Amino acid sequence: MNHACALSWLVLVQLQPSAPLDIQVLGWMQGRWLSQSGQGWTEEQWSLQGRSLLGVSRSMHAHASTSLELLLLEPDQGDWILRLRMFGPGLDKALRGKDEPLRLKLVEADRAHFKCEGLGPETGTTLVYTLKSPDTLHARISKTRDGKVIWSEEFLFRKVP
Repeated sequence: MNHACALSWLVLVQLQPSAPLDIQVLGWMQGRWLSQSGQGWTEEQWSLQGRSLLGVSRSMHAHASTSLELLLLEPDQGDWILRLRMFGPGLDKALRGKDEPLRLKLVEADRAHFKCEGLGPETGTTLVYTLKSPDTLHARISKTRDGKVIWSEEFLFRKVP
């Protein structure tokens, strides 16, 4: 299969400034997703309402909360911006996004994939969600500096009722 033919199989929206996005294309994110690793697990719950996608992520280790993250994808001045804040146990202290939410711009989206890239202080941060099957979701967040990945974390989620 030649390269041009292979590209024809991929229907991906490359978002340009002020590009319209029907947020419903991200409906596959909705629901409760669970990723387990050793004694720890991360649970994400996603809800699509109106023109926004809301995510709540909770991480646990040995039956104790380690973090809670709030994520909100909404249109902002012609772009789609994902804002997030991460809190420690008990919501006592913001771990990331202390003074203002971290901001990432949605740069790719389709019916099985979305990618956001960091803005401002988060430049170099990339967040990618990919639907591998109707009940399997892969997530990867990474930070690149000077062309080198300095931090990366991956999750394999299973959809749960």
